[in-house]
Amino acid sequence: MSIKKIYHEYDDATGISIGIKYEKYLYQCQSKYQNIEIIKTNKYGNVLYLDGCFMLSQKNQDFYHNECLDLIPKTVRKILIIGGGDCAIASMLARKECVTEIIIVEIDDAVVNISKRYFPENFKLTKKQSKKIKIVINDGMIYLKNNKIKYDAIIVDSTDPVGDAKVLFSKKFIRACNDALKKNGVLIQQSGSPLKDMKTVIKPLVKKYESIGLRDIVISSFPMPLYPTGTWSFLKAKRA
Repeated sequence: MSIKKIYHEYDDATGISIGIKYEKYLYQCQSKYQNIEIIKTNKYGNVLYLDGCFMLSQKNQDFYHNECLDLIPKTVRKILIIGGGDCAIASMLARKECVTEIIIVEIDDAVVNISKRYFPENFKLTKKQSKKIKIVINDGMIYLKNNKIKYDAIIVDSTDPVGDAKVLFSKKFIRACNDALKKNGVLIQQSGSPLKDMKTVIKPLVKKYESIGLRDIVISSFPMPLYPTGTWSFLKAKRA
């Protein structure tokens, strides 16, 4: 009888462990910022974990990216993505005719390089589409401090508010995002699970949005079977 290989992600807040059957453990490294792992599975293709948390798979887990795209107005031209070094969201946006420029600000160059190797489909674009995307290796907060550009949309595709990602949930970061938006520009931010993070992440973020004056704040939840609780969310708001 063969022994199944299961990669388990344990969530402290809920005490729940989610396991994925895998065929091969492909890669592991400790970058300057996080532990990066890649496993190969039959059902999901290659799967990316950062610090033991599921981030991305090649197939059967498009809920996150599709929800994000659905929240973006159809007329946006210039987009800033904080995080998203795997280029999954950016590659989908680059295929839209209305989008002319996408800047990805990723703190960890290892995420970009490893994604090119294990998720090459996110980088297979036409020349016209590739020209729309610029990847900047930098801290998102530092980038915004020095930013002079106004964007139609800013997407915060970050990990949870732990370690270096904590600042991306701070009032000063949200204010910097607001200042970098054009009139009626939209901010879309990964905001955790509405089932376990409402008090600790979502409601505090909404209060910060309101205090800055961001308008039309919406919590958009969606299924995400491989995330803790199986449900995740984005916050969306318009520039103050």
